[in-house]
Amino acid sequence: MDFYYLWNDYLPAKPDYNLNPNDFFQSICYWYDKNTNPEGDRFSWIQENYVDLMNMLTGISSDEIGFELMLYYLNQQKDIVGEIQYVKKNTPAQQAGLKRGQFFSKINGTALNESNYGDLLFNLKGNFSITLHDIEAKNGSLIFTDTIEKNISTISNYADDPVFLDTIYSVNNKNIGYLVYNFFADDPNDNSKKYDVELANVFSNFKQKNITDLIVDLRYNSGGSLESAVDLASMLVKNRSTKEVFLRGEYNSILTKAIVQQEGESALYSYFVDTIANKNKQALPNVGDLLQNLVILTGPYTASASEMVINGLKPYMNVTLLGDTTIGKNVGSITIYDEKNTNKNKWGIQPIITKLYNSANQSDFTAGFIPNILDQDDYYPKYDLGDLREGMLNNAIGYITDSSSPELKSSGIRTKRISLRSIDASVSRKTWTNKIIMPANSLPKPE
Repeated sequence: MDFYYLWNDYLPAKPDYNLNPNDFFQSICYWYDKNTNPEGDRFSWIQENYVDLMNMLTGISSDEIGFELMLYYLNQQKDIVGEIQYVKKNTPAQQAGLKRGQFFSKINGTALNESNYGDLLFNLKGNFSITLHDIEAKNGSLIFTDTIEKNISTISNYADDPVFLDTIYSVNNKNIGYLVYNFFADDPNDNSKKYDVELANVFSNFKQKNITDLIVDLRYNSGGSLESAVDLASMLVKNRSTKEVFLRGEYNSILTKAIVQQEGESALYSYFVDTIANKNKQALPNVGDLLQNLVILTGPYTASASEMVINGLKPYMNVTLLGDTTIGKNVGSITIYDEKNTNKNKWGIQPIITKLYNSANQSDFTAGFIPNILDQDDYYPKYDLGDLREGMLNNAIGYITDSSSPELKSSGIRTKRISLRSIDASVSRKTWTNKIIMPANSLPKPE
């Protein structure tokens, strides 16, 4: 921590080594406080098993339930309902017919409330039941209908593919590409760069089909690999040049000195790239020069690497944000564990080591990026991602075309839901959300 931690000047001189690992880590970090320490650490964390930590960073879950969720307080008694944001591919949840926009109120027959939702939802293993509800709008409120119970199961070692959906729409003489990209990972922890290759193939298709505009859906993307963020930005930027800076890292004085001495000052910067960093050096297609509009869909859990792509592109091109205000994470972390003693010490830490700036030296978005077009993704019924009637996609296409096709006009998506108060800590079972992961193998080691 003294070598890597961004706030190493604030590490305690005499830490209490008698504490357990979790409490010790909590005691030494320079934590954020809105009133007393607004510049402090909001994002470092520790985990009991570094293997699980590293797997989660690449989308591998030891017990995957098969869908992403949002939790809401239902009433003053703090009963809780969950809403399915999207269903993951090739999971029992998908096979059982779970749908985006469905609500659920019970797990294994027990109603969710403020005191039990953590145990019920976040420790699921094997078979479980879920009580689902479809909804309909009536007099400005949402009414639960068609209660049904489904029996599904978790999946061990499920590898989630970040490239969730890609397609092209022809609307009002526009050829509009659409990409749903749900986290930044270059491969399923096997050094294959599989996911970055898949992403490059998507953009090759966009380029071959001569798209005129592009919608990149990052509303559920809370971050991940910096290298994948560079690859995505390099395929989006106009007039791409590998001499142009994507972002600059600001480190503590000890690490900065080590980086410059070992790698040179240029190692403090990330540049746009032409190829994927795999053995084949696969070319990265660029669609930026084709685009009349780049629209990025954002939400309250859009964070970190997603925000770095937005911030890094802004000096080079116009980026329109449609959605909700993002998290506001302008820092990056690395994974550290006891590499010499892995049999006895499984703990891993993910400390913040750098603050990240774009080429215009801008990094002041800790309050999040405010969208150009506000859309809180609260239209019902909710359609599947990619359906032209889906609310945020519909609005983005309407913005790009400056009109609405008859198909879009008939979607009936303008019914707002009742105001359910979300639980701030929950969007999914992922503990690694809101992270940008620096390539640790490129950094110096402490002596």
